[in-house]
Order: sequence, then structure tokens, then C-alpha cells
Amino acid sequence: MVDEFLTDEQQADQVKGWLRQNGPFLIAGVVLGLGGLFGWNQWQNYQVQRAEAASLLYDQLLQSVGQQNVDAAAGQLQQMESEFPSSAYVDQARLSMAGLYVSRSKPEEAIARLQLVVDKGAAEEIRNIARLRLARLLSAGEKHEEALKVLNVSGTGAFAPLFHDVRGDVYYAMGKLPEARSEYEQALNGEMAAAVLDPNYVTAKLDELGGKAADLTAATGVPGTVADGVPAQ
Repeated sequence: MVDEFLTDEQQADQVKGWLRQNGPFLIAGVVLGLGGLFGWNQWQNYQVQRAEAASLLYDQLLQSVGQQNVDAAAGQLQQMESEFPSSAYVDQARLSMAGLYVSRSKPEEAIARLQLVVDKGAAEEIRNIARLRLARLLSAGEKHEEALKVLNVSGTGAFAPLFHDVRGDVYYAMGKLPEARSEYEQALNGEMAAAVLDPNYVTAKLDELGGKAADLTAATGVPGTVADGVPAQ
């Protein structure tokens, strides 16, 4: 823009001329830049306000659930799904609503809400929670094969011991005792077992199965398994 070999006066005149030609564009650029900044800040404020509104509505839903008020809670969930469809609070609300339906002996309604979380949940962790609860409900309704399909997922991470435990319960309900024992053993052997489940409770279920894989073989005619996964001889 400025020739360094010109005199100071010539350089000043050159700068003034350049500003006369380009000044309006510079000003416009600054205005647009500030407008973008203020627009971004407004967007952030809007998002914060929406998150706060979703949180408030979720708290109201929890109060309704605590009061066993199905109609109020259902209406609040519907409002959340309509106004905040992408909010993580919607997933939490569906889980809470499912629990309320179970307590009011409406398992099909609970299953529908849990299935929505499995299909549309924002995070894998909450989808895994929904899968575990959904599998238990399906098994309680004698839909054991459907329950096993729900649990047939990979990459469950820290939830792996819980998946083994629930699969064990499903197999137990089906009368498949060796399979149940294998799942309980895998649940206890998982790296996160002590952190995510009660080892004493799972051990008690193993004890109820007879204590030894050989006992299951004698009772069912099907080879059992030992803790390391090797078939009993």
C-alpha cells in the first residue's frame, strides 16, 4: 500500500488516498464483524435460555412423577418433546416417565418410552440404561427373546457387567441355567464389576443356581461353564 522509498509527506498523502478509496469498505467490515459477534452472543444467550427452560420443565415433570400424577407428567413430557426435541432432558424425562408407568402397572407404555430412548437417545450411556431397563420389562412380560435382542449390542464399555447380569436374569427366566450361570460369572469377572453392580447380589444368584457348573449339568443335561469360560467336563 505504501512505498517505503517515498518521503514522509508523500507516504501520508498515499495513505490518505488509499483510505478515501477503501475506508467505506473497512468500516462496513468492522460493522459486519461486530454484528456477527453480537449475533453469536445472542445465539448463545438464546441457547442458555432454552436449556434453562428445559431444565425447569424437567423439574416440574419430576415433581409430577413423585406425586404419581400420570396425566400431568405425560403432558409435561409431551411439551418437552415438542419444544425441546434435541435436549438431553427429554431422554431423562422419558426414563422417568417409564418408571412411573411401571409403578402404575402400565408396562406397554413404559416399553414405548424406553424404546424411544434406545432409538433416539442423545448419548450412548443413556441408551444403554434404557436397553437394560427395556430388557428387564420385556423379560418380565415373557418376551425373553426380544429382551435378548435388545441386549445384543457391542461396545457397552463400563456397562458390560450389567448387560451380562441382565442377560443372566433373562436366561434364568427361560430356564436356561447354564447360560445364566455363564452370564453371571462374566458379570463378576468384568473390569468394572465392583463399580457398577453389587457383586454379593450376583454371587447370591450364582449360589442359587447350585454353586457348581457340574451341578447344572446333572440337573439339565447341558454342560455348564466355569468362571474362565471353559466348558465343564
